[in-house]
Amino acid sequence: MPLYMDFHKIDSDAITEEDMYRAHLRDIAVQNKHGMIYKKYYLNLHHKTAFCLMESPNKEACVESHKEAHGIGACNVIEVSRENEFFPYMGEGSQNEQDLALTLSGEIDSGFRTIMLVDFIELTVSQALMTAKISDSIKNYKGSVVKVPTERLMASFINAYDAVACSLEIAKFFETLEIKMMFSIGLATGKPVDEHGTDLFEETKKKAKVLSRLGLQLGLCMDLDTNLSASRSKDISTIDITGITVVDQASYTEIEKLDKVLMKNLSNSAFNSDALSKQLGLSKTQAYRKICSIFGVPPNKLLSELRMVHAVRALKKRDKTVSEVAYDSGFNSSTYFTRVFRNRFDVLPSLIAKSKSN
Repeated sequence: MPLYMDFHKIDSDAITEEDMYRAHLRDIAVQNKHGMIYKKYYLNLHHKTAFCLMESPNKEACVESHKEAHGIGACNVIEVSRENEFFPYMGEGSQNEQDLALTLSGEIDSGFRTIMLVDFIELTVSQALMTAKISDSIKNYKGSVVKVPTERLMASFINAYDAVACSLEIAKFFETLEIKMMFSIGLATGKPVDEHGTDLFEETKKKAKVLSRLGLQLGLCMDLDTNLSASRSKDISTIDITGITVVDQASYTEIEKLDKVLMKNLSNSAFNSDALSKQLGLSKTQAYRKICSIFGVPPNKLLSELRMVHAVRALKKRDKTVSEVAYDSGFNSSTYFTRVFRNRFDVLPSLIAKSKSN
């Protein structure tokens, strides 16, 4: 049968593990009637959340069984792929005699995970070698590599502290390379099933991608939840996190809005810092100050860097000419594009495609 996972928000302040076990027994009492099997449940008393893992013929059976057992359905229910989603993100784990999910170390599994997205652009080093090194670091810090295409690696960590320590090690590796490259690492912590959405860790993955995409100016970014979670699990003062930009929710909302505007207009050569300010609903001065405060660079520099990233990836696909890549990346002159590219990377754009084919 298909695998499903749901999300419950616990209203009571006095809820206990025993209360949740009794609720689980009510689910089991009606599961046969709906042709389903409750496998285990994840509990996070700090966040007052619970997540049930179940096999069911369909989503409707999950909803109806909860309504019968508790008089109310789950906040959300999603179908989960075992091989492509559940095991890569949640790991193997186990459960106790009450079906409460446990980590491999025997601790109660809250279901929450820290998602790390490593985004890098290398111009001369083998991507396979880079990927192997990053994957080794992830595994050394008890993370699970999630298969993703191109020069991006996503990983899932049960412990936020491990994710933070791993990101610092990977960043140090990048910084010691004597080659021209760009990298960013985004860290976000969240629950497996959101109030809305259909994918596992949908909002958390989205946040990690946004932080990583715009983090090329910052190197390492993590949301406030990751910082707080890491601090709760271990003494985070034992590692130096001064090189990581911590983004609170208010700042992330602004970054997310900026990301949407930039991605929408990246290939438009007429789009400049003035147009960016208007679409953000800010004056030119306000936009300048806000972007500088977050990224440490002015709007036109941020836009140029993102266009460079877009251009490098397009060149390495080798299915377009340098001129086509230039125009697709928001440059109205291939000559100007070549000059800017060479100033940025100390190499002609035509050699990137050539080196890729050798």
